[in-house]
Amino acid sequence: MATAVFMVLMVCGYWYTTRDISTRFKLKRTFGWDVYFLVALYGCIFVLQGVLAIAIVYMLLWGLSSAINHLPEIHALNQDVHYHRDFINWSFLGIQAPVVIMLCVSVMLCLFRTTWSPGLRLNTAGRKQLYKQLTSANGVEGILYQCMERGDMIYITLNSHRVYIGMVHTARCETSSTDNVVVIPMISGYRDRETQRLVVEHNYAAYYQQHWITPVSEPNNALNFRKVILLNQIESLSLFDPATACGFEKLVPVIERQIEQAAPGDRTPLL
Repeated sequence: MATAVFMVLMVCGYWYTTRDISTRFKLKRTFGWDVYFLVALYGCIFVLQGVLAIAIVYMLLWGLSSAINHLPEIHALNQDVHYHRDFINWSFLGIQAPVVIMLCVSVMLCLFRTTWSPGLRLNTAGRKQLYKQLTSANGVEGILYQCMERGDMIYITLNSHRVYIGMVHTARCETSSTDNVVVIPMISGYRDRETQRLVVEHNYAAYYQQHWITPVSEPNNALNFRKVILLNQIESLSLFDPATACGFEKLVPVIERQIEQAAPGDRTPLL
């Protein structure tokens, strides 16, 4: 009996955590023994709901028995009715029927919850809001979601000092070795190891403009140039604004000239 309850508990927990959107995100970000405890937690919820259902049925039968026993006709016969006791002692194939009903109710509630879950019926706006809440606690996921939602450009620097600037097409962040971000590049190059300045090698944006390439153009479109970058290869990433970047580039010569002209003991701000 205990084995049957434990099996139903774990199966319901696993079924729910692998099909509910928000819970599936939590499961993919959980490791080791925490996975078993998370699955068992949701399984316990469904089993407790089954126990609650049995308790409600028991209380209803107890109230019905008490009401019937107070009838004059029944009281005169001195034969009390105990439906609640009969229900508890009822057996099915050598197993207590209330336990079987409890397990069946738990399974049915699990199936109902995963079939009619609010997460499964979310519209586009609702799913965006859910993903926004789930990714708000992670800086990498948050910035990737912002780029996908608003269409902002992203500046990615790899461990090899390669640099990609472009639009985020999709991102997979499930804390696995295959987590990646798909970027439609606008500029690619590398950082000089001595000066750390960006050296542009390929200007994809100019190529797109010259050949009238768009995300939906035929036969070639921008998706044909997409780059799949593993997250474990990324050293840093940030939002990229062309106007701000150009402004910083113009300030660099000014700052260098002020540094050269400043006296060794001068502590006044340069800007």
